[in-house]
Amino acid sequence: VVDQSIPAAELAVRLRSLVRRKRLGDRQRARMQDSLRLAMVDPLTGLYNRRYAGPHLSAIAARAAETGASYAVMVVDLDRFKRVNDLHGHAAGDLVLVEVARRLTANLRDSDLLARIGGEEFLIVLPNSGMADARRVAERLCQSVEERPIRLPSGPGLTVTVSIGVAVSDGAASVDTVVEQADLALLDSKVSGRNQVTFRLSAA
Repeated sequence: VVDQSIPAAELAVRLRSLVRRKRLGDRQRARMQDSLRLAMVDPLTGLYNRRYAGPHLSAIAARAAETGASYAVMVVDLDRFKRVNDLHGHAAGDLVLVEVARRLTANLRDSDLLARIGGEEFLIVLPNSGMADARRVAERLCQSVEERPIRLPSGPGLTVTVSIGVAVSDGAASVDTVVEQADLALLDSKVSGRNQVTFRLSAA
């Protein structure tokens, strides 16, 4: 309902003021949403970062403890990534990280967690998954990363590989324990020659 006593010119001024305030509010909300997103997302790969991964992993573990379901944690590390940067430059290294992130994402479910937690290190969590599920996924990830060379602007394709450490929990172990077991399994993969998957039995 328009108050007929308000002059048209004043009404127009008020409307413009309301529109400006709404636009300002929209911009502020958009900036806040962008800030929240940047706080949780790795800007290079677009994956979640460590800050997001920690609480999300804890939530998955809590649900597993309540339901008795198992879940798997994988720590994935690019093999000899420093050599990629040294030989081809950091821009090429960034391209490799982005492509590896894309290949990992393509081989996971929407319900799985994938995060970049370090320079060339990724964390994967598979809810409601046991050792057989984790083995199948981990081996598929290794194959997906290695099977096609990554095309670099400066020259021929570059074949890269990953090492993966896997630990499975039935919900009784602490999150820290499961992640520690996955880290130790990753170390075993590295020591044993890289480009492979090492498993730890249920970290109950």
